[in-house]
Amino acid sequence: MYVQAHGEVVCELQDALPELKDLVTESIGQPIRRISRFMQLALIGAGRCGRNKSLPTDTAVYLASSRGDLEITIDVVGHVFCDGQAPKPLSFVNTVSNSAAFYVAKCLRLESRSAFVCSRYFAFENALQLALTDFNLGVANSALIGTIDNAVLPLAAHRHRLEIDAITPMAEASHWLWLTRGTVEQATLSVMAVHSACDRADLFSWIEAQNLDASSLALSAGQYLSPEDFAAVQARTVAKHAFDYRTGRGYYASQSAAAIPAFASEPNDAVRTLLHVNGDPLGRYAAMLIRK
Repeated sequence: MYVQAHGEVVCELQDALPELKDLVTESIGQPIRRISRFMQLALIGAGRCGRNKSLPTDTAVYLASSRGDLEITIDVVGHVFCDGQAPKPLSFVNTVSNSAAFYVAKCLRLESRSAFVCSRYFAFENALQLALTDFNLGVANSALIGTIDNAVLPLAAHRHRLEIDAITPMAEASHWLWLTRGTVEQATLSVMAVHSACDRADLFSWIEAQNLDASSLALSAGQYLSPEDFAAVQARTVAKHAFDYRTGRGYYASQSAAAIPAFASEPNDAVRTLLHVNGDPLGRYAAMLIRK
């Protein structure tokens, strides 16, 4: 899969949530009324990715999130369980987070399939793997792949929900890639493989099968990969370079989605391949192999 374009929005959070309406209008060229913050973030990121690009109408949309549209879900659950009332019809419909994919497809004039992937630790990696599977099956030739992590007020409660302390910087984010099966002039990166591993042995077996050149290989760690696991992967690959895209980044659950756009700007010409490895508390792993 070739990376033709990328777009993103990252909102560092202090005491309040920044206004997004103007950014939506700027990104897609028109205002959209009565949509949630989750949908606004989707439109900003996808709009920036597809801006001034001729996306084929058969481009599929793969949307991922660690928790879905939290704002709408909390509102609906509150009405049902706290107030004993039926939820508002529009809010109830929008608890299906794929509604955001509908707005993306509508605003970018796309007419193909869409899918929503919800995964606590591997949201972006799983969406990317789903797109790669569809590419290999020949059911998709062009894809928009995005992740969204939105915050909900009050931020103190949101920190508790994310299980982070009171001093860790926090952010909202929406990252998007446009990928195609065939290469064109503007493609700078290719997604060679995505792998889900059930344990460390499975991960190492897959890495060895890739026949990686350690001299041009950079290794990056997802936010859920333990330092011990990172050291083990580094020792196994004998990678000559480390790629850090997370330092200075506020906390949100799908930071892995920022790795590929950040690697596109890597200035070191000696680094040609990126191996990104993420993990979860159950000892599972997700790996992405990217090449320039």
